[in-house]
Amino acid sequence: KGYPVKPWILLAVAMLSPVSIYTGAGELSPAASQQRPNLRLPDLEGRQRQLDEYRGQVVLVNFWASWCTPCLDEMPSIQRLAAAMRGTPFAVIAVNVGEGERRVRAMAERLGLGFPVLLDQDSAVFNQWGATVLPTTYVLDGEGVVRYLGRGPLEWDSGDVVEMLKGIASDEAGSRPQ
Repeated sequence: KGYPVKPWILLAVAMLSPVSIYTGAGELSPAASQQRPNLRLPDLEGRQRQLDEYRGQVVLVNFWASWCTPCLDEMPSIQRLAAAMRGTPFAVIAVNVGEGERRVRAMAERLGLGFPVLLDQDSAVFNQWGATVLPTTYVLDGEGVVRYLGRGPLEWDSGDVVEMLKGIASDEAGSRPQ
């Protein structure tokens, strides 16, 4: 699995890019632009879902596939993150890329996913968002602006990530009219 990395290399990389969070084998970095992507896809029940439903919430949009081992490896940490963020303006959306409803439903049930699973069967949304690898995860603020981009599998329930997301969520809660 991957190439062996000397500890001093990790330290050098961390010093060169202190804003990135390295957890698992992936990287979570601040977004390079103020992108407001669109998303309108069916869920496993056939209902059309879109990002506007989540206005005012921090949204984690995870692109994955059932054949992608790193995608499946990170799903439990996304589940734990969703549980840790309960009570905050936060939501998770899992977008399956390029697979049929039956296969996706079976994997979602096997994994016990407790958040919406959307179907991007032709990979159009994956491509529109500029994703190039699986898993790819976007963190959007309450206005739908991409704040962070995760490439590769991450431990989403690590302390640094949870604190960062809680900070964004508390900004959202504080900006809502009473």
